[in-house]
Amino acid sequence: MARKKNTVRDKRAAIAREPRATTREEQAEGLQETTQERRLSSARIVSVPLGQIVLDRYQPRPVLPASGDLREKFFRGELNWRKTASRWLEMASEDPSMERQVKALLEMGESIEKLNQIEPATGAWREVEDGNYKMFLLTGERRFWSVGLTAVKKGMEGDPHLECRELEEDALSPERQIAENETAEPLSAVGKARAIAALILNKLDLPPELDRSADDPPTDHEYYRSVLDLEKITGKKYMPRGIWEEVGETMNMGRPYMTQHLNILNLPEKLQHRADRYDLPERVLREILKLPSSLWEKAIRLAAEEDYTVADIQEISAEKKEKKKKKELSPVVKAARRMKSFWRVSKGVNSEEAFSQMATEFAAGQEKEELDGLITALETFLNQLKIRTENME
Repeated sequence: MARKKNTVRDKRAAIAREPRATTREEQAEGLQETTQERRLSSARIVSVPLGQIVLDRYQPRPVLPASGDLREKFFRGELNWRKTASRWLEMASEDPSMERQVKALLEMGESIEKLNQIEPATGAWREVEDGNYKMFLLTGERRFWSVGLTAVKKGMEGDPHLECRELEEDALSPERQIAENETAEPLSAVGKARAIAALILNKLDLPPELDRSADDPPTDHEYYRSVLDLEKITGKKYMPRGIWEEVGETMNMGRPYMTQHLNILNLPEKLQHRADRYDLPERVLREILKLPSSLWEKAIRLAAEEDYTVADIQEISAEKKEKKKKKELSPVVKAARRMKSFWRVSKGVNSEEAFSQMATEFAAGQEKEELDGLITALETFLNQLKIRTENME
């Protein structure tokens, strides 16, 4: 082990004396030969083909949509970046919220192509096979997909490149990822919920089913949601001492506010992605979570597409309660209300012939016993109605 570290130091010194490749072509041609050397320099910016980049599915800001298993198939390795981008473009043509996201990514891709990439992505080289390394991205997934989508949209062949700043592998920490994400663009409420969960889970002893490096790792949705049931994953009901304080310091949040964000993880995966795409505030999502789960999708759509506020969401809740009250009305009240409706409609029936026709229509298909029961009930009702009219005099 010690010999390997010395070799690393020797190679870093050698790299410092070597001239840096200055063109994309030179970098692409020499990528295979110099991959191991490049990963040793934390200051170097390299141009990496998309096919040699590995994305972190557990990063706090989800980019790939969960719809149609697109996200799952890509991260399981069933689809490469090109097939994923192609399907994504097709799906976006039928989904307004996805179309909005893809349009923004394509605009970013155009900007990168015309003006070059101003801010590099960040990542570290990791060995995936003997002597073969890939760039594991810490930040920059949106830039990755903006370049990929643009290439597919324009029918470009070959792998486009992404400018990446090399980091040491031990720099791939949740804390650094969150800090760099927040610096580039503030996380949405969903992104903050995932970030808080990541920081907590990183400090716990997790069971094998939550091992992110396993051959069959959990989905990011399963991984982050697990934080909502500490007893299941740690065997204890309460958070170990000091973790809330450490996470709060990183996130610059108090414990109650962090807890409110974690509650967002109760939303189904697709709704989390939609809330993230539209950057819905935590306060609005908090109010949505108070609604019955059957209304969550509708409420998120209204908040996203029609700018529903907290007050608007509360009105949905009030309407639901009113409908529930109506469902709980007694048979007596329901019958009385229907009799009033009957009376309003029957005011136009003012001749014996019309009443005869109405009786014929009503009796059609009814059994004699049912009609006898109705006549008895109506007679009782009429007697009671007469008593009340007499008391009105």
